[in-house]
Amino acid sequence: MKNVITVTGIRPDFIRMSEIFKKLDENFNHTLVHTGQHFDLLLSGVFFDELEIRHPDYNLEIGGVGKEHFHQMADLSVKLIELIREKDLKPDIILFLGDSNSVTSAVSLKKEGYKIGHVEAGMRSGDKRMLEEINRITCDHCSDILFVYHKNYQDKVLKENIDPDSIHVVGNTIVEVANKHRPISPSKRDKIILDIHRPENFKYKDRLLNIVEYSDTIAKEYGLPVYMLGFKRTLDHIKKFNIDLKDIKVIDLLPFKEYLNQIHHSLFIISDSGTAQEEPSLFNTPVIVPRDYTERPESVENNCSYMIDVNTSNNLTWKFSKVWLHSNPIPDVSWLGDGTTSDKVIKILKDKL
Repeated sequence: MKNVITVTGIRPDFIRMSEIFKKLDENFNHTLVHTGQHFDLLLSGVFFDELEIRHPDYNLEIGGVGKEHFHQMADLSVKLIELIREKDLKPDIILFLGDSNSVTSAVSLKKEGYKIGHVEAGMRSGDKRMLEEINRITCDHCSDILFVYHKNYQDKVLKENIDPDSIHVVGNTIVEVANKHRPISPSKRDKIILDIHRPENFKYKDRLLNIVEYSDTIAKEYGLPVYMLGFKRTLDHIKKFNIDLKDIKVIDLLPFKEYLNQIHHSLFIISDSGTAQEEPSLFNTPVIVPRDYTERPESVENNCSYMIDVNTSNNLTWKFSKVWLHSNPIPDVSWLGDGTTSDKVIKILKDKL
């Protein structure tokens, strides 16, 4: 049986890899490595129990209060290679998902001669100010097997002169996970969820102020409460800038199933998250995206989300977003795939290793 190591470190990656983890356990000698980038209960540990994922074989504990990205990247490159050597793991492939700091260790591993696989390859925003953009490009160009969600991502990596035979279209991992944990209660549509945690938004007072103004204004138009997820860095900057949240209520971060439940009961959400441009569409919940660029333009093109400009207040994108919401947009989710991604990944790994 072939040896597969998965390296995962943040909340979205645990969720998106949850079904793949289980099938790797069934078909390979699978070693699950938690980098420890997200280290508190709600951002990592709770998902192992909630999504019925077995606990990791190793935790490298690269996260911690005050640790910056370069500390994490340096620690991970050293600790991961030392772990592989000390435990004599002999991986036939090391598998990553996404664009977190975890994937940057692909550089050191590739130089050591290990084979690399990247799930969620080919995603591009075109904005290298985003740390994630640098991470995902780096991992793609170190990878021997690239699992892309759809043909658009395939086309993007082909333009970067990556070997066509290494690229495989498999669909989005989130579909089968969201469908498995889908709430069964009737949707109430009695709230708006606000999810702001990207540095491009929370680090800049004007942008943060404009997001609050947009959220509060549109909530009053619909007569609905706004619940803002309490990301610490965002709340710290709200306090630093002395921003009045008006009628917006801050709530604790949510476990995944409760997050899906809240999406299910939201009229729409306002979010700068990348993954939030995908899951809500599976619940027919529109998404307003306060960002300048997106690595998921397909979400906009398929009526799943609408991007607004928050560099200035009350601009035309704000007006048009309200027209879009009032049109009761019906999302086309075909771009996310058919919900068989984990099976496709396993089959390709069996064929290639």
